[in-house]
Amino acid sequence: MAGARNIVAVDPVAFKREQALLFGATHTAPDLEEAFALVGEITWGTMAEKAIITTSVAEGSMIASVMAIVAKGGRCVVTAVADIKATDVTLSLFELTLMQKELVGGIFGGANARRDIPRLLRLYKEGKLKLDELITTEYKLEDVNQGYQDMRDGKNLRGLIRY
Repeated sequence: MAGARNIVAVDPVAFKREQALLFGATHTAPDLEEAFALVGEITWGTMAEKAIITTSVAEGSMIASVMAIVAKGGRCVVTAVADIKATDVTLSLFELTLMQKELVGGIFGGANARRDIPRLLRLYKEGKLKLDELITTEYKLEDVNQGYQDMRDGKNLRGLIRY
């Protein structure tokens, strides 16, 4: 919907990679090393215009690897939240300057609720935004621990606790 030609989803869990293809990804990879090779191949070496870090917890050690996937003039967006005490980031400052790359943080996609919520609701009603399909399993409140375990085991895209 945003006009991307290729979307590469990176996830170590095979189930989640399979599901990513149903939600718009055109390619998948189990790790950053394979993603780097894949992005290089499908872009003829120019690399990605954008990369978005959506891991459960952001770590400074992953920044350099993701920035390597980004093309000259590209942008890396970190949406994952790091530990409040984390201050170290591994990054090639030479590459940052020479390749004019951007590293930015973002929460909720920089959404403008007044504009974006009605648009998202319209897309959902039109069947273009798959939200119901994201819910892999519904749990009763007393099964919350199983829901957490399934999340840790990579069995869910999203678990829903129904009160």
